[in-house]
Amino acid sequence: MGAQEIVLSSDTNGINGIVVTSRRLLGFSSRALTWSKKELDVNEKVIERKILPTFSLIRTDRHLYGFRGVNGLWLEEPLGVREKVTRFHSNDYGAVFVTTERLVGFTPLLGGFASKSLDLHEGIVGVDNENGLIVVSTNRRTLVFGTRLSGWEEFE
Repeated sequence: MGAQEIVLSSDTNGINGIVVTSRRLLGFSSRALTWSKKELDVNEKVIERKILPTFSLIRTDRHLYGFRGVNGLWLEEPLGVREKVTRFHSNDYGAVFVTTERLVGFTPLLGGFASKSLDLHEGIVGVDNENGLIVVSTNRRTLVFGTRLSGWEEFE
């Protein structure tokens, strides 16, 4: 721990553990038997965290961070300057963040986050979360995200 660095929270689930400090994110993989860290930006605030059996997600006011418990790697997705997360849905296989501009999916099997832009007047009608799939319905289309898919599948 660095000088004046404090632990804000810690938790474990399955093969991964997460420690959130005032300056960084620490992830532990019991599969890889290693700690890895991700430095936070100055004044970056952690808003939400979800620790699942094979991966963990941390949402800040500036980024989405994903930790893969299998290999102990952090992945990150920056949020736009005015972009805000409005909804979050997860299951043991993946997660979806709905923002004011796009849908952002994460599974521990993907190489990173997968995004799908929303049109200016496209509104979310509903979200279903079952059988390892997260289905997002808008007033224009249906988008499906899941661990066995290579990202987003879209249906008009």
